[in-house]
Amino acid sequence: MNESDAQLAGEYGADRPGLPRGRARLPVDVVRREQRRRLLRAVISAVAGKGYAHTTVGDVVARARVSRKAFYEHFRDLEHAFLSACAGAERQVVKDLSGAAREGVTAEEMLRDGLRAYLRLVEREPEFTRCLLVELPPVALEGRVAAHRRVGDLLRIWRDFAHPSRPPLPDALYLAAVGAIAELLTAHLGEPATALEEPAWEILRRLLA
Repeated sequence: MNESDAQLAGEYGADRPGLPRGRARLPVDVVRREQRRRLLRAVISAVAGKGYAHTTVGDVVARARVSRKAFYEHFRDLEHAFLSACAGAERQVVKDLSGAAREGVTAEEMLRDGLRAYLRLVEREPEFTRCLLVELPPVALEGRVAAHRRVGDLLRIWRDFAHPSRPPLPDALYLAAVGAIAELLTAHLGEPATALEEPAWEILRRLLA
């Protein structure tokens, strides 16, 4: 699998070069950073492929091409690695949504831009999407709710900007809007997410008025 710095999941194939050793070896901090990056991507890839209940540390280190010893230098266990990967990926989602705003556009266009940015990310990250929507174990549910609340906060900021004179909406309604779009994506898992822009937009339009 070809990787880019923005990818949230991936397998470091045997055809890719390993970390340099001997005289050409990298500084320790660079090696550790690269190991962690590979492991975080690999654990999402492994869980998406096998399900959390059937994934082992061996599956993760094989995908990352990192030793088991190195794994335990970064994480206590599989749960710790998976929760760390999900938290990092969810931060990336919020960052992408926050950076979608453009100057000189209407409030509606601004919200559309954020929705499109999210759907594009979902489409290019099918393994992360599957983890988040289907394979997420109970230990990670609290983190997903927290991530949904952060996205809901962005929606509230947008609505306050777009309609400053309207009465505020309950926080639960913003959370419901995020959850409704997640359910829409779950129902169409494996299909192009960008094709769901109109129904997702209708969810936002109706719930946020």
